[in-house]
Amino acid sequence: MFGVVINKYGNESVLCYQTDLKTPQPKPNQVMVEVHASSVNPLDLMKREGYGAIIFEKQRQNKFPWALGSDFSGVVKGIGSQVTKFKVGDEVWGCTSHANSGTHVEFVNIDVDEITIKPSNLNHLEAASLPYAALTTWSALIRWAGLRPNDLKGKKVFIQGGAGGVGCFSIQLFKNLGCEVATTCSERNTNLVKSLGADYVIDYNEISFDEELKDFDIAYDLLGNDVLENSIDRCCKILKKDINSHYITLTHDFVRTLDSKGLLLGMPHALYLRQKQKNKFKPINIHWSIYRPSLSGLEQLTDLVEGGVIKPVIDSTYNLRDLRDAHEKLGTGHVSGKIVIDHTND
Repeated sequence: MFGVVINKYGNESVLCYQTDLKTPQPKPNQVMVEVHASSVNPLDLMKREGYGAIIFEKQRQNKFPWALGSDFSGVVKGIGSQVTKFKVGDEVWGCTSHANSGTHVEFVNIDVDEITIKPSNLNHLEAASLPYAALTTWSALIRWAGLRPNDLKGKKVFIQGGAGGVGCFSIQLFKNLGCEVATTCSERNTNLVKSLGADYVIDYNEISFDEELKDFDIAYDLLGNDVLENSIDRCCKILKKDINSHYITLTHDFVRTLDSKGLLLGMPHALYLRQKQKNKFKPINIHWSIYRPSLSGLEQLTDLVEGGVIKPVIDSTYNLRDLRDAHEKLGTGHVSGKIVIDHTND
């Protein structure tokens, strides 16, 4: 089996293309998928450098070699003994949550509750660009913020960083749910985010969004304090000061605290930090979001794509053996939509 793995943490040079990897066999409730396309997410770059090592190394059976990657689109090549929903030859898509089942390989085994039939109107490259971004937002809204689609109609939503993979999906989703959407991006991406449905676009190089916006219901922060100083303070500044306002962030201190302090000390300290934020910004609801798989979310995403509501936004495509270049490109921060990896030329 071919694929790209890492044998240690580090920069993109640790990504190694190999043709002699062991082909895994599916467990009873798993499907073996021949991956035709995958994608690269910011989390891949972070994990490559050691982010989440405390958690992910406990989950992995072997520390290294380790394949990164979450999204995939491909064809079923084998099924476990308990699988009845899929058959060999089915075209499927999804997103793996298993720490030892990265998708930057030829074959990957996926639990049946993490895949579904690929939308018929997307090719594999297009399909691989969506699951992680979509389910990240789905987890943030449904699982962590406790919101439902019917709760969002007429709400004013601010998306901090609208031109990335998660941002491009989120603009389309919130608009479909009847929201008024504002977002930030650079001048070169203004037309892109407007075409996706953004009602108000702020060039972050020219204007401070917290000086322009007010009385919003939801702030969805895709950058956090790592990228923008005092991001949470500035996002909460534009929200209505009531119990129906929500600040949701993907970039918080939970995993980093575990990495620095270990599980025993890190868990209570992370919970303390989160509660400290909650107290500071009361009555606004503060949510630290972490990706969780959702079969119902993936199935609803399939319906939205086939209904023409959600469209993929692809920045560029690389062959799998050129994954180092894809990581380097994403690391520049100048990416609009998703970087997709083509496995069919390897």
